[in-house]
Amino acid sequence: MIKRILVASDLSSRSDRAVERAVQLAGQHGAKIVVMTVIDDDLPSTVVAQMRQTAEETMRAVLTSAHAPEDAEITVETGEPVRTIAEMTDTIGADLVVLGVHRPRPFWDMFAGTTMERLVRALNCPVLLVRDPVTAPYGSVLCGIDLSPSCLEAGRTAMALAPEAKITTFHAVHVPYRGLIARDESAKHLAPFVKEAQAHLDGWWEVAELPEGLPKPEISAASVNDVFTTALADSGADLFALGAHGRMPLSPSLLGGFTEAQIRDPRCDLLVVRG
Repeated sequence: MIKRILVASDLSSRSDRAVERAVQLAGQHGAKIVVMTVIDDDLPSTVVAQMRQTAEETMRAVLTSAHAPEDAEITVETGEPVRTIAEMTDTIGADLVVLGVHRPRPFWDMFAGTTMERLVRALNCPVLLVRDPVTAPYGSVLCGIDLSPSCLEAGRTAMALAPEAKITTFHAVHVPYRGLIARDESAKHLAPFVKEAQAHLDGWWEVAELPEGLPKPEISAASVNDVFTTALADSGADLFALGAHGRMPLSPSLLGGFTEAQIRDPRCDLLVVRG
């Protein structure tokens, strides 16, 4: 159940779409909206006061233009953004945190990760990254299946978030040394890998606690990026649900390369759920 939605805004046009999507979801689920922005607490108090007033006026104007419910709240906090947003999430008991798309900072992101990556690590609730204009409720959801608890939680959350949407799933199978094993990309050479992957999927599907209505994916012997690109085009999804779980302990974000890539350059709205 989506009962409380926290929108973290940086007062940019990117964040306006996040507010608009939060308003749409609040109307769909009867949820409460809290819109917040964070001001650097290292600034002089007089500057903080001026920025606080401007921020409140800006967020109020955005809420009005988005036709937000009257009980929508606005809060301006001071501190470090990720820590402050995480604390607010816990304080209000948010079921969902909504953000606008990331503003690229190549050098900083290389070492520290994007704000959304750090938020996903810090938060215990799903995070929705809004990329596209909001015209209607989500109509088509794409969910990646990698046989992990987090992918099931992502599917479950997406289906609760968009109960009327069409659900499509995909499952990519990595073929090691593909160029040597199947140079001609023939089904015959790929068949042993597909057969083994199908057996793993079938066994997992029987014992996993699947959300009702989640369709079983077909096996695709290709890179996860290629399979995702094809599945996104075929499904016409306007929301991609992704389970986040770190596989590389030395990764700066502990989210895995594919998840990091989606967060930094989403192809559509992105829902990231940790298992």
